[in-house]
Amino acid sequence: MPNPNKNVIPGKVQKDNSSNKKFKIKKKDDVPGKPNNEVDIEIEIEDDGDYTVEKLSTDDLDTHLADGTEIKWFNNFAIKKGNDYINQPYKIKVSGISALKTAGKNIVLQDGNSHGGKAYIFTGPITDDTIDFSDGDPGVGMSPP
Repeated sequence: MPNPNKNVIPGKVQKDNSSNKKFKIKKKDDVPGKPNNEVDIEIEIEDDGDYTVEKLSTDDLDTHLADGTEIKWFNNFAIKKGNDYINQPYKIKVSGISALKTAGKNIVLQDGNSHGGKAYIFTGPITDDTIDFSDGDPGVGMSPP
């Protein structure tokens, strides 16, 4: 059941036929005249289970960090087990994110568990374009340094 406080975009989640733990979340469709920074991302949940993954709109996320720096969102999604957002280990892969970090860009997250629900700069490790997560409802993006 969709969360009434979040804008779910249907038809953008592909489940891997070989695993109930792997998903691909497609970027939103391009709209002429409206910039779209989104990219496809891949998710791999570490534990077996029956998961629901939803593509969420990035329009509901913060547009700027607390210092006023603009955020360009890559994707926004939710992972649920039953009716609840998961709070367990999983990995997301965002192609090119390691190169962005190396180039001095800040990787930005917004989730319900950290920083009072406000967007913040991610300082954890990124390995082979992959980030370890545990919050089942994050937005992922970047900002200039």
